[in-house]
Amino acid sequence: MSRTDLGKDIVQVKRIDVLDGLRGLAVLIVFFSHTSGREQSIAEYVNFLGIGHIGVYLFFTMSAFLLGIGILSKPFTLNAMKSFFIKRALRVVPVYYIVVTGVFLVQVISTSYSPKYLYVSDGLNGYLEHLYFYRGDGVFWSIVSEIQFYLIVPIIGWVLLKPKGLIILSFLALLNFTLYIMFYANLNDYLLYFSPNTLQRGTFIDVFLLGFFAAYLVQFKKEYLERKQFTIHILATVLFLTGGVITLILVSKNFLGFNQPLYGFRYLSILFGLSFSLITVSLYMNNPWMNSFFKLPFLRFIGQIGFSFYLLHMAVFEQVNRTDLHHALKFFLSFILISLISYISYILIEKPSIKLSYRLLQKLKPAPTTSSL
Repeated sequence: MSRTDLGKDIVQVKRIDVLDGLRGLAVLIVFFSHTSGREQSIAEYVNFLGIGHIGVYLFFTMSAFLLGIGILSKPFTLNAMKSFFIKRALRVVPVYYIVVTGVFLVQVISTSYSPKYLYVSDGLNGYLEHLYFYRGDGVFWSIVSEIQFYLIVPIIGWVLLKPKGLIILSFLALLNFTLYIMFYANLNDYLLYFSPNTLQRGTFIDVFLLGFFAAYLVQFKKEYLERKQFTIHILATVLFLTGGVITLILVSKNFLGFNQPLYGFRYLSILFGLSFSLITVSLYMNNPWMNSFFKLPFLRFIGQIGFSFYLLHMAVFEQVNRTDLHHALKFFLSFILISLISYISYILIEKPSIKLSYRLLQKLKPAPTTSSL
């Protein structure tokens, strides 16, 4: 390997670290919102209930960006598709199945559950629907939406590379966003086109597609992005700083005295998808003002254990709320316990699953050919 190639590899590692930090921020946004909604806010004037949706938008956008980078950088072969689904399944399914099964068994034993925390509704039928990603109760909804998107990722990648693919997918994104807005304005009931999840939440295909479009730009419009990188970094930084403050003020239950003056702002999924796509591309291109923040070890750590953190945080809330501690102490205790348990889950379940996917992918690679003299 030449020194130049080594340098490229190092830059790539740093970029992934940055996106780990961005993932960590997405997880923390959800955490802050959910603690506030369960009597664990730090103070009354920083009640973040309502902004959890925004964290999910961020995670969906970044997830689609990374999936797009992987899909669009390789030829569309059968082995490439097998590799994609093997990696995705082993990244998500083991921890998800363990948590869903644990929740279901606890409910069977206790014969009750609280929709305020982790739960699986509709008994055995609901449990089975969770296993094949048809239903997602509570926080499980976003996992189901993510898996449903995985199923069409190869099709999206294939369409996007066609002459009018970008136009077709942009229309699909706009249509989904329009249905989503109309649904929350009580103008239609047409969102039930995949599963019960979509009736309650929508598919967020608009947010996913915008992340995918960002990957397309990075992959095929690199020279253009490099020419415009200063403008991209400026816009991304301004959006991150001002957009974050505006969102906190408009959506949070109580942010410094503001009491959700425009709660409906959180439903503008396409606006958040555009903003987060630009921020993700900017970070990937080494934003000189934001990269150092997102490379902070704390954020990267939360991003690394983020999947288990998201799946398990409600269970910890439920147990911590059984104590008589002050709401601020509950907040900090929950964060410490969730971080510890999530790290253990990552080490014992997630990491071995990821390694297993690598071993399986090695078997898919064609054996090197040898030529005879």
